[in-house]
Amino acid sequence: MARRVLIVAGKEGYIPVLQAQIELWGGVLDFTLAASGNEALWEIRGSPYDLVLSPAQLPEMAGMEFAEVVQALSPATRVVLVGARITPALQSQAEALRLFALLPEVSVQEVATVIGRALGLPVPRPKPPPPPKEAPPPPPKEAPPPAAPPAAPPVQKPAAPPPPAPRVTLTPAQQEAVRRALRDLVASIGPQLALMVSVAGEVLLAEGSAGDMPIPALAAQMASGLAGIGGLARLLKDDRFLGLSLFSGSRYDLYAFTVTPTTVLLLIFDKMVVESKLGSVWLYTRRVVEELRTALEKAK
Repeated sequence: MARRVLIVAGKEGYIPVLQAQIELWGGVLDFTLAASGNEALWEIRGSPYDLVLSPAQLPEMAGMEFAEVVQALSPATRVVLVGARITPALQSQAEALRLFALLPEVSVQEVATVIGRALGLPVPRPKPPPPPKEAPPPPPKEAPPPAAPPAAPPVQKPAAPPPPAPRVTLTPAQQEAVRRALRDLVASIGPQLALMVSVAGEVLLAEGSAGDMPIPALAAQMASGLAGIGGLARLLKDDRFLGLSLFSGSRYDLYAFTVTPTTVLLLIFDKMVVESKLGSVWLYTRRVVEELRTALEKAK
């Protein structure tokens, strides 16, 4: 199966040295083009890539911020930023993010070399197109073999129900800290509704308008999507882990972020009011969650 590579457009479209890789690696790599950083993030979230090639500066965000969100969504994806004005501070930031490569203005062959290193593949050399050949006649069709009868499905025993999640109680000081965070999110990035819910889906506090949405059911469904991420954080012994679960539909975008082992922050965007941008939502909400974690700890 061909390795998957995503090329992202910058302020002035696609960088020529990146576009040239499609022809150079044709048939070896499976390339996809994303017209913006935000489009690229949705693409990565839906189907992870082996490698992302992006300009060092995007219209929506800095390349380093883009790389940070990519690694949060798909930790195994390697990111290469091209066209950077490299400074010691930027190089340190790239090392902290474990960026695969930070490149200045480079040639097609230099980018190809980095792709080869990232994917462990030999770099192809441009070849002249072969002369056209007449296509051979198609082979005669053979009748398909008779289909085998379907196998009987295995008998499965019902799984034991999971233990109930502990009930969450917030002190008055913690409630005030959560309300400030929810108001900040609604005012800054524009969700129709921002909620703090328990991992069981119980709504603790909310800010904004719910309309006719079935909030308890939505909260329970989105919170359950973070259950596996919470287990990963426990395996890694990382109590500052920020998990993300999201859903994008025709009318609404829903985001769920882990705050504590027992609480989840839920944001609901109505696309008829404001279009959510995954990169901006992640970067802003991550800061709010970190501040909220500190406030909740102090307010115990």
